[in-house]
Amino acid sequence: MSRYSLIKRSILLGENKIKNRVVSSPISTNMANNDGTISENVLNYFGNLAANDIGMVTVGAASVSKEGGDAVNGIHIGGEIHEYGLKKLASKIINEGSTPVIQVYHVGAQGNAKYSKQRVVGPSKYMVPDIGTESEELNVDEIIKIENEFVDGIVQAFDCGFRLVEIHLGHGYLLHEFLSSHMNKRNDLYGGSKINRLRIVLNILDKVNKKSKKITKNMGARISANDFIYGSLDLKENKELINILDENNFAYYSVTAGIYETAGQKYIQMKEGSYWEYAYNLKKMTKTAVIAQGNITSLEMGEILIKKKMCDMFGMAQALIADPRLVKKSFNEMENKVIPCVAHLKVGSCHRCRYLKQKDLSFDCITPSSWHRKNLENDNYTKKKEIAFWKMLEKLKKDITGKKLANVKAIQKSFVGKF
Repeated sequence: MSRYSLIKRSILLGENKIKNRVVSSPISTNMANNDGTISENVLNYFGNLAANDIGMVTVGAASVSKEGGDAVNGIHIGGEIHEYGLKKLASKIINEGSTPVIQVYHVGAQGNAKYSKQRVVGPSKYMVPDIGTESEELNVDEIIKIENEFVDGIVQAFDCGFRLVEIHLGHGYLLHEFLSSHMNKRNDLYGGSKINRLRIVLNILDKVNKKSKKITKNMGARISANDFIYGSLDLKENKELINILDENNFAYYSVTAGIYETAGQKYIQMKEGSYWEYAYNLKKMTKTAVIAQGNITSLEMGEILIKKKMCDMFGMAQALIADPRLVKKSFNEMENKVIPCVAHLKVGSCHRCRYLKQKDLSFDCITPSSWHRKNLENDNYTKKKEIAFWKMLEKLKKDITGKKLANVKAIQKSFVGKF
């Protein structure tokens, strides 16, 4: 029997047969053109993932409006101008052998006008402590406009060839904000009671269903299992939301946690493997497929999670940024050739892929195997990057003994051993 026999099994999500259980988690690269259209770098980045035996490639955080993005070079969706590039991107992922998925969102009150050059809006006035900008409260007409923008974006995604669409209901972004009593202090039809806080999601789904009853069966949702803050969301609080999505025959749920102001707690839990318990608990609440994620750095751990019935699929993010060929190498018994994400080896050692932490808002990776820029192999920058990477890795090896690294894995294996 193959070492990764469970991972290699196909799975049906909506009307789509996914060839294996590995998901490239939605990543925002901030590499789109200034008008939000798809650039060559975006095509190259996601196309390269698709070419390396990943079952499902999720294009991260396409904003449904210019106002809904977190930075100037984010991907936008819903306008006629975006159609050509989105079609090319979906086609590229399919031609490279994977299933194309796109995530739609609105940044909401966690936006930063310095980066987006747009006003910051939310269900209520709210300020992220680290950003320091108070959001403007949306009026009802503006909320209805945003509902329609979500519908337009979802419909366009399918028209452009994406097989599944993920709606972002987590991480403290706009739809999450409406759901959360911590962030939603309204006293009208969109605030107060739980049903009112759910209204924006209910309206979006109702409008989508009026377009076609087949759409929601090919949709997924990013759901928060724990915001780490009193009065906000967790799985228990999200039970009604999950029931609503189930009634709309959603294809899958991707479980996550944390908002901007609780990011520190999020990364601690992720390192320990606690995110996987969220997936396990969500599976007990629904028959819909669940994607686990959070510091999954190897197929070995993914196989264990599926075997333990903690999830149906698993997502990887930074591990695939660091080495897009991780899955292909692992399937070919070349795990020793996988180039690690240095942030996984030592927390805080590198955040080069987190563009909001960079002065120039650029997305990059220090590993020589990452490939997301055009003609990278002929680029002098690549040679400098490769030298810098091996120097950093050698320094980390001096800072972290093999024993300590083994202990990180032992903590995670001990955690899943409880299930």
